[in-house]
Parts: sequence; structure tokens; C-alpha cells
Amino acid sequence: MVRLSGRNVKKGIDEVVQYAIGNAIRVQSLILLNERPHCASEISKAIGVPLSTLNNHLQRMCEDGSIEIAKVEKIRNMDLYWYRAVEVKEYTVEEFERLPFQFRQNIAGAIAQSGIAEVLAALAAGTLADPRADLYWNSFNLDAEACEKANTVTENYLEEMRELEVEATNRIAANGGETTSMLLNHSFFERARKGEVRPQRFPH
Repeated sequence: MVRLSGRNVKKGIDEVVQYAIGNAIRVQSLILLNERPHCASEISKAIGVPLSTLNNHLQRMCEDGSIEIAKVEKIRNMDLYWYRAVEVKEYTVEEFERLPFQFRQNIAGAIAQSGIAEVLAALAAGTLADPRADLYWNSFNLDAEACEKANTVTENYLEEMRELEVEATNRIAANGGETTSMLLNHSFFERARKGEVRPQRFPH
């Protein structure tokens, strides 16, 4: 039994995520909730799905802990629920290491769910085929020293991306114009299987 978003769930976080991203309605709902809280009627209108159909998906995802209730508004004698993606704070490596394993698993699941939903939605929309899209997948056989260096490269890269957003925001404020919402979905982790030893592929 896992515990995510304050709820006890009688299945593993991997099953929770697989269910959440296994349907187009849920995927479209998730990418909306990645942005900000929404009520069911807003999501229904945005993705063009009947409210009665959508409510079944939202209720199941909420029970599983895939999404959270951000707030509840009392309207006459009814409760209006606002949903959001599972909130995850940033941790240093040292802070993350101190967390219980299952808690770390749940955090990893929430991040994976949000990122995969964005990729699937972009694939359906055709934006992954845009020439500006930068897609890459590969595995690398690294030793401990190389892994440490790779983590440093990642940290520097993310900091540069944050700086680019600040620059863009300042330009828009000064000169007008619009920003384009671009997704960075970065993963660097040990594979679930060992994999085969390969000859050097990137000679200098």
C-alpha cells in the first residue's frame, strides 16, 4: 500500500501512474492541472468532454492520489472541487536521501506522471514533430566519477534554462510580445536493467 497526496492507495505508484496516463481524457486533464488548479467544468470545457464522463476520471485519479484537491468552495448546498497536479517541492540530494524510500518513490511517480502526460499530449497534438522540438533518447554506460560529472552538467543546464526564462520575461515586459510554452522533460537515472557493454560510440 502506498501513500500519496495524503491518501492510502491499495496499489503501487507505478500502477497509479500507468492508469493516469493510459487514457487521452486523463492525459489532457493532467496537462491542464500541471498549469494551475481547475474545477471539473473548466476542464470539461477546455478538452471538450462531457462533464459526467470527466467526473468519473477525476474521481478515480483523486482516489488514487494522481491529482489533489486544491480547495473546496461551497456553492448553495453543493461542494465545488478544484483539482491540481500533485505538488512537489525541490530537494537537494542530501535532503532527498534522508526521505523514506516510499516517499521518494511517490515523488518520482508524481514527476514522471506530469512529464509523460505532457509528452503524450504533445505527440497527439503533433508538436513533437515541430522542427524546434529537441528530442533525444539514449543510454550511457558511466562509472561513478562520470555520473557525478553528469549530475553537475544537469544542474548547470537547468540553471541556464531558468536564466533564459528570466531574460525572456524581462524582454516581454520591456518590448511586448508573447512567450511560447516550451517543455523541458529531463531524466537522468540508472536504468531498470543492466544493459549490455558496448564499444566506444563517441570517439574523440
